[in-house]
Amino acid sequence: MTDTPSDPPQYPTQPGPPPGQGPPPPQGPPPQGQPPPGQPPPGQPPPGGYPAPGGYPPPGGYPQAAGRRNGVGVAALVIGVVALVLVVLLLFSPLGAFLGLVAVVLGIVGLVRANRGEADNRGQAVTGLVTGGLALLIGIVVTISVGTWFATHTNDFRRFGDCMDNAVGDAAREECARQLSRDLE
Repeated sequence: MTDTPSDPPQYPTQPGPPPGQGPPPPQGPPPQGQPPPGQPPPGQPPPGGYPAPGGYPPPGGYPQAAGRRNGVGVAALVIGVVALVLVVLLLFSPLGAFLGLVAVVLGIVGLVRANRGEADNRGQAVTGLVTGGLALLIGIVVTISVGTWFATHTNDFRRFGDCMDNAVGDAAREECARQLSRDLE
């Protein structure tokens, strides 16, 4: 038996006249600014290269998501956590309370966007709202408590300053410190 190579069947790729019956190819040089026949235009990949991005659906057959704006929910979460940490440090509790307020506002905006379908990070927005609310509440309580304590002991600190100004020697300064300690109890 002899195997003879056979030509695969030819299928037309475009509707139109059969091969050999169409208009003849143009003769002569290509028009000005156009590449020669068979060559891609300038800036285009050669034939048989990779397709242009976006030409195929994403893997898995899921539709590509429209641009989601998740930044507000993420910002609420990050600022809420930072505010909660700062509120625990007594010196920075006013700053933590302010950042807690910012996190609450951003959390509300993030929730509104998630409810409208503009964002898909509802959990982060809720967490930012909760941590910001806690930081705001704790920061207000701590700031008011510390401020009230200092206000009630203003005279004690003034007496301590006068005592230290008039103290001569280490023993007198130690006595001023002991007197302040007794006043603050």
